[in-house]
Amino acid sequence: MYTIIFDWKRTLYDPESKKLIDGTLNILKFLTIKWSKVILIGKGGDEMYQEVKRLKAEEYFSKIIFQEGKKDMKVFSEFVSIKNPKLTMIIGDRVKSEIEIGNKLNATTIWIKNGKFSEELPLNKIQEPTFTFSSLTDLLNYFRSKFNSQIPA
Repeated sequence: MYTIIFDWKRTLYDPESKKLIDGTLNILKFLTIKWSKVILIGKGGDEMYQEVKRLKAEEYFSKIIFQEGKKDMKVFSEFVSIKNPKLTMIIGDRVKSEIEIGNKLNATTIWIKNGKFSEELPLNKIQEPTFTFSSLTDLLNYFRSKFNSQIPA
C-alpha cells in the first residue's frame, strides 16, 4: 500500500479563489477508495483546517497537519516507510519545498507544475522531482494507467 502526502495550498486548494483546484476531489476519491493512505500536510493554522472542512475534503485524509512557518521535514518523515521509502509519494507544487523534502527522505516525488510556482525550476538534483504533471487530472490519468492491473478504474 502506498502512502500519499499532499501539499494543500496551490496543489489541492487555491487560496486566492478559496476553491479546490480542478481534479482535487476526483483524485482524492480514487486514491482513498482504491489503495492509499492519504495525508495532508500544509502551511497555516486552524483557518486552513476549517477550509478543508468547508470544502468537504476532510473525509479523504487519514491525517491532516497544518503548521505555521516553513515546512518541517520531521513532520513528513513520520509517514515515510523506513523499509521502502519509494512507497511514499509526496505531491506538491514547489520544488524548493515539498519536492526537496521528499527527495531528502528518499520518497517518490511528484511536482504539479501549475500555477504560481510553475516557473520555479529545480536548482539542484535534490529539487528534481521523480515525476512532473501539469494538472491533478493528468496525475489521476497516470495513476489509472500505471496501476490498472492492480486497481479497477
